[in-house]
Amino acid sequence: MPVSPNLDHLQQVQELNRAFLAFIQARLHEQLDCLGLPTAARSALRLASPALLDTVAAFPQALFRLRLGPNVSPVLHDAARFTSDASLHEMVSAILWSARYASWYSAYQARLLFGLEAAEIQRLRALPLAELQRLAWTAGILQCAFIDKNWLWQWLFRATQPEARQQLTLLALQPGIERDWPQRRPPQPVA
Repeated sequence: MPVSPNLDHLQQVQELNRAFLAFIQARLHEQLDCLGLPTAARSALRLASPALLDTVAAFPQALFRLRLGPNVSPVLHDAARFTSDASLHEMVSAILWSARYASWYSAYQARLLFGLEAAEIQRLRALPLAELQRLAWTAGILQCAFIDKNWLWQWLFRATQPEARQQLTLLALQPGIERDWPQRRPPQPVA
């Protein structure tokens, strides 16, 4: 597939971010598992308005992570799980399909926007479509991104000024910086 210099999948990732945030917000209200959302961000997400969710979702990188390591394998369909986790299955399915398409289109975009590693991209490319649906039932396959970065989640909800949003964009578009930056100094949100 051709590689485009544009971030063609950015809008798709931002739409998935919005759906993911609304999904986690609903789970918070129902006191269900938050898929690793840091505790410090839970109250901000619980109280977030639709406008704030839109602002946070505009982060130019997935706010979720797929865990597609070699030990993760598709599970057989379980009717009991279908009824209890149907919304989770739908969310995971949508993200898997989008990530698979992005990985076929551009490995670069799949890495940058979805946070996928090279082995995960190869796995998505090789996975038959029937297996993709089964993989969506796998426990623990979807989690929040930046689980150990409380400061980043707090900043996502506080940074409403254009300058702070630009800093967040620069952070997102430099792979690995979210891993390295906190050891030096966490970014300071613009008030």
